[in-house]
Amino acid sequence: MAIAGLMTAVLAACSTSYNITGTALQSFYDGDMVYLRPIGGEETRAVDSCKILHGAFTMTGPVDSVMCVRMFFGKSGDNIPIILEEGNIKVIDLNNAMKVEGTPLNDKFYAFMTQRDSLMYLLQELPRKESSMILDGYDHDEILRQLGEEEGSLRIAIDKLETDFVTANFDNVLGLTYFLVLCDNAYNQFGFPTTTPQIDEIYGRAPEAFRENKDVREYMSLCEGK
Repeated sequence: MAIAGLMTAVLAACSTSYNITGTALQSFYDGDMVYLRPIGGEETRAVDSCKILHGAFTMTGPVDSVMCVRMFFGKSGDNIPIILEEGNIKVIDLNNAMKVEGTPLNDKFYAFMTQRDSLMYLLQELPRKESSMILDGYDHDEILRQLGEEEGSLRIAIDKLETDFVTANFDNVLGLTYFLVLCDNAYNQFGFPTTTPQIDEIYGRAPEAFRENKDVREYMSLCEGK
C-alpha cells in the first residue's frame, strides 16, 4: 500500500494541467457555454467547454503540449485567444474587454497585444484628427503632410513591434501562431497566397525548425507556386 501510494504521488507530480478561471460580466452570457477551440474557427471541435454561471466559469484539463486556442462565448461568436499551457490562467472581463493573464506565455502575448492595440488606436484616430484640424483652419497641404508622417511612423512602429514579437518567440507557439496570422492577413488583403516585406524579413531570420513547420512550409510553398 505504501509503494502504491508513493507511485500515485510520483505520477501526480509528473502530470501537468491547466486551470482556467474566468469572469464574463455581460448578463446575456449567463447560462451560455464557453468553448475552447483550436485556431481554425467556431466550427472546429472543442478542446474543452463549461457553462457560465453567475458571471463565472472554470475549466481544468491535462496539458499534453502547449497550444494556442480561441475561447468562444456561447452562440454570440465573441472570442478571445488563449495560450493553453500549464498553470492557473485567469480570464478577466474589464469593461467588456477580455484580458488573459497568469501564465508566462499568456502574460507575454497580452502585453504585446496591449502595445499593438495602443498603436492601432492612434492609427484609427487619424481621420478624427483630420476633421479636427480642418475645423481649426489648418492648410490642406499641411494636414496631409502632418498626418501622412504620423501614419507612416505608426505603421513602421506596428510593423517593428510585430516583427520583434515573432522573432523573439521563434522557439514557442507565440511566434509561430502570429507569423501565420500575418500570412493570413496577407492572403485576405491580396486575395491569393503571397508574402509581404515583413513576412519575408521574418522568414529570412527564422531558424530551420521554424521554417520546417508544416503550416509555414505549406503557405510559403503556395506563395512560390509549388
